[in-house]
Amino acid sequence: GRGNEGESLNGPIAKMGGSAAAVLSFLPSLGPATVAPLPSGGAEGDDGAPSCFPYHPDSPSKTSPADLPTLFSGCALRLTDGRNLGYIIVGDLNSDRVVVLCNGNPGSRLEARVHGNAAYAAGVRLVCVDRQGVGLSDPVKTEEQNTLKQFVSDVGELLDHLCVDRYSVVGYSTGGPAALALSKYDERVSRVGLLASVAPLAVFGTNDMPLEARFMFFLSKRAPGLLTALVSNRVGNHLSRNKAIADPSHLDRLIEEFSVSRVWQGTDKEFVDNVDWTKRRLFMVSTLEAFRQGAKGCTDYGSLITDHWGFLLATIDKPVHLYHGTKDDTVPIQMTEYLESRLQHTETRFIQGQGHLSLICRYMGQALKDVTTDLDCNPQVAL
Repeated sequence: GRGNEGESLNGPIAKMGGSAAAVLSFLPSLGPATVAPLPSGGAEGDDGAPSCFPYHPDSPSKTSPADLPTLFSGCALRLTDGRNLGYIIVGDLNSDRVVVLCNGNPGSRLEARVHGNAAYAAGVRLVCVDRQGVGLSDPVKTEEQNTLKQFVSDVGELLDHLCVDRYSVVGYSTGGPAALALSKYDERVSRVGLLASVAPLAVFGTNDMPLEARFMFFLSKRAPGLLTALVSNRVGNHLSRNKAIADPSHLDRLIEEFSVSRVWQGTDKEFVDNVDWTKRRLFMVSTLEAFRQGAKGCTDYGSLITDHWGFLLATIDKPVHLYHGTKDDTVPIQMTEYLESRLQHTETRFIQGQGHLSLICRYMGQALKDVTTDLDCNPQVAL
């Protein structure tokens, strides 16, 4: 059984097994493991627009050096405390319906591009930010500021800058806690969509998750410094943004590893095998950008969500749309059942035959539509 919400994790994770070698072998696929490939059409809302990152048949690698500035592009806002906050806006840029996307970890603002077609088809202006210490966002100045509430404050400043009076939120996988925090602390939030979200790990635990994920969360809780060192080693030797920029063929090798990673199983393995190469590149670029400043921003967030989130689920009064695939081998379906049992107002869909990645991909468009059904307009300010 599960403890009451707000309780501490009862002792260390038992009988996990695993080793540092297991963690290192898992790290190359960490980014893609928490996000979802965009299908070539149909359910994701592909509008048929040509790709802005074309294939280069005459190049030694599939990625041209000319693509790199666009692939790693984005904006940054100077916050009132002097830090920078990285962000990107995709989808229907003329829409008054705004949704903030909270991606999984590790990942960056660039992950929003994976869902750009879905956002456009749903008539949504999709905003995605880099969390503290990730991508273009500066880290917080003290460890005490590494909280979900600080994340909400940062996003709030950005939305003030964008003149957004009302918005909704969609989060997936480990981005779910950030999405719920926005709904808790920002009165402007209308609705929330959670796709295959984790539940509070301090209460629920991780015993039903894959071994590698359990080991990673264990280190996040018990030995965050060791985890940062392990990930930093992998980033420096393999998941290096600088290497990819200096040699685009390195990026292409990482994209191929995305396809053959041992982390994919069952439904998700079949799904990844059929993902368009350009979409795979978007995932990998998002992961490399997440480690732009090193590993600490991502590992700090991992530590943050393994601890108490700072609020009780029962105190969230916004409508929450929950989605989970019955074939999800990454986040157990019991986590969504737990969220449903604790949140005040939920509408839950358990999708037959969908995995973790396939669900997030195929139902992102539906989630964006669901959370914007009664969203107030945000008339754009003339610049």
